Amino acid sequence: MHIARSFRLLMTGAASGSVLVLSCGDNLSVKASADAAVDALPAPDAASTCNCPPAEPPLADRLVLHDGFHDLDPDGQGGTSVGCSGDERAISGSCTVFSPYPYQDVILRESGFEESFPDPRITGWRCSYRNTGTIRIRYRVMVLCLKPAP
Repeated sequence: MHIARSFRLLMTGAASGSVLVLSCGDNLSVKASADAAVDALPAPDAASTCNCPPAEPPLADRLVLHDGFHDLDPDGQGGTSVGCSGDERAISGSCTVFSPYPYQDVILRESGFEESFPDPRITGWRCSYRNTGTIRIRYRVMVLCLKPAP
């Protein structure tokens, strides 16, 4: 009984797949008429050409990385933010703990975008750590900013 049910399920799946492939196949008559319709379009005149604004400069030239290093005493907690400068906009950020023991006895409590008040612009990245160990740790806060287009 179990084998018959499995075989029936397999055959139903195969039949459904075959129907789907055949129904979504290439229909040459529709394609041929669509190509003919595209070929029959009139050429655009000078008045209908696009008058689009110039493209923005490449993003690679507009990305800026700001960072800062901060120390946290043993059995201490603290947070720091690093901001973008001027009219730059924060895109992303990161928090990284450095040696001697990068992942031992350190808790990342908070990380995320920093906002300026009362202006709700996102201006930087914030990291907040708790050091439960017995040695001082050093951490780095980085923010990736986008300069405005010229």
